[in-house]
Amino acid sequence: ANAVAEDKLLAGLVPAEIFPDAPEAALEAQAIAARTELLGKIGRRNLTDPFVLCSTQACQVYAGAGKEHPRTTAAIGRTRGVVLLRDGGGLIDVRYSASCGGHSEDNEAIWGGEADPSLRGHRDDGKGARSRIDDDALSAFLAEEPSRSWCGRAKSGASRFRWTVRTRRSELEARIRTELRDLGRLQAITVRERGVSGRAVALTLRGSKGEAEVKGDLRIRRLFGGLKSSLFKVEFTDDEVVFTGAGFGHGVGMCQMGAIGMAEAGREHRVILRHYYPGTHLHKLY
Repeated sequence: ANAVAEDKLLAGLVPAEIFPDAPEAALEAQAIAARTELLGKIGRRNLTDPFVLCSTQACQVYAGAGKEHPRTTAAIGRTRGVVLLRDGGGLIDVRYSASCGGHSEDNEAIWGGEADPSLRGHRDDGKGARSRIDDDALSAFLAEEPSRSWCGRAKSGASRFRWTVRTRRSELEARIRTELRDLGRLQAITVRERGVSGRAVALTLRGSKGEAEVKGDLRIRRLFGGLKSSLFKVEFTDDEVVFTGAGFGHGVGMCQMGAIGMAEAGREHRVILRHYYPGTHLHKLY
């Protein structure tokens, strides 16, 4: 009965984080990622005795976070006690998002801080090679066939893989006025810095009354009305601003749609996790 508390806790959490009808290997990968994240947050002192997890206050916050689903509960059972460790030792910093849009992102581009070797941005394909989607490569990247990326191939992933948002220019100007200051008629949005995936890290807004700078993935997405991601290009028409983008979320670590695409293609959970968290290995704690 040693790990009952921890598994029970995960059973309520994991269905909220991935589609319960996903293939088994994707659910197993998510279960291992969630277990690693949970143990990382609640503290190393409990690693040897998962049962004490639920006597801590941190655990109570997690308990009841979601509703259990038999398929995710079974995946938690099949991977019981398995966590992801860095090859040099220690639990990895687990991050994941719904869809990376074909290219994942470096952790420091989104949150700053140190570069984490197991959270490197790369192509979401069979090779998983490091690359950089800059301004010149962006349009071609956004026009790529979905089949070139694991998250594009996922049966349920199309609406998250590529998207278009049209916003009235006057609405955007009003939002900028409220959030930043009055820039007058909006004339240009220039992305000054992009992460390796092409996600906007810093941009300049130019209007008839001046300029303003906006930095940070979440701040950029919110300013433009809650975009699915900061991986986009911008075009102006007479009265509209059109965002053409890719992905859903910050794009760091495991791409959940990509995990589903890999599992649908017959890849096992260990292959999925190695693809999204390079320089790591699985370890059975109990």
